[in-house]
Amino acid sequence: MRLFFGKASAHSALRTAGQRLAGHSALVACVALAWVGWRVADDYGLSNDAETQRQLGANTLAYMQGRPDRLLDQNYWDKAYGPAFELALLAGERALGLQDSRRIHLLRHGLTHLFFLAGGWGCAWLTYRRYGSRRLALCALGLFLLHPRLYAHSFFNSKDLPFLSLFML
Repeated sequence: MRLFFGKASAHSALRTAGQRLAGHSALVACVALAWVGWRVADDYGLSNDAETQRQLGANTLAYMQGRPDRLLDQNYWDKAYGPAFELALLAGERALGLQDSRRIHLLRHGLTHLFFLAGGWGCAWLTYRRYGSRRLALCALGLFLLHPRLYAHSFFNSKDLPFLSLFML
């Protein structure tokens, strides 16, 4: 009976719950930062190449559909950037049927930020796998996700941050 009602059971139950929470703490932190990101995404403006990047996705999709009008042009310098993430953002935009430029760019901010958070989770997972320490994994997650420049760019930079996040994943 002491096992169920005594000090030993309360302490072991609390320790087990703490271990479970610590095991999922990186996920909890990413979900919390996703909520914060949802609240502040409107505060970040557009980068000077936001529309250019969006157009790169549209031109790449046109090329894939057999209309290589712009993508094969010698003077089109932006074709050097990888279009994979731009195609994903364009697919999200078209799936929701967005026409308003404000809502389109807010969606792009949100999806880019979510991908960055997934990269943060990947950073924590890699750290835990390498060192076997949950505390060190949370520290690495904090350094990755709360770096001011990376965090700010996680909303509007659809060139560099998706590559960084994919590298972490």
